[in-house]
Amino acid sequence: MYLPLKPDLNRKTIAFALLTLAWMVVIFLFSAQNGDDSSVTSGSIVDLICRALCLHLTPHGEEFLTFCVRKGAHMTEFGLLGLLWLGTLKNAFGNLSRLYPTAFAAASVYAATDEIHQLFSGGRTGRLTDWLIDSAGILIFLMLFRLLSYIIMKKKNPHAEQRNVI
Repeated sequence: MYLPLKPDLNRKTIAFALLTLAWMVVIFLFSAQNGDDSSVTSGSIVDLICRALCLHLTPHGEEFLTFCVRKGAHMTEFGLLGLLWLGTLKNAFGNLSRLYPTAFAAASVYAATDEIHQLFSGGRTGRLTDWLIDSAGILIFLMLFRLLSYIIMKKKNPHAEQRNVI
């Protein structure tokens, strides 16, 4: 993959880079929560879902929903990080379609460091499976973005060649 040696440090590049950095700080702060605080956050979201949908769950059902909320949150926060990396790289280097693997790698490496960071947060664990879940979220978000970009491009120009897809 060819990337120019000098990135274009325009306002959009700097804005995306700052948003990416800010989001990484948010992820870091969430990971710095001890296990009890993290459980309270997840529990309040589960309670909100149960009240909104008028659900009365068994303890096992509540445990499963909590698991889904926690893993879904991880997939979403790292998926957003992948998109922010993509925006930063696109504005710095152009040629968006070639930057997906780099954006994925950057966000996935940060996800791995996040799991290591959790080893030092009380009541938290860093797990390989959690890194894989985070990386799956990145991949899903990047694939959905690429698909939506393709659909939008085809609506604007139905005769565009497929190799020019964003």
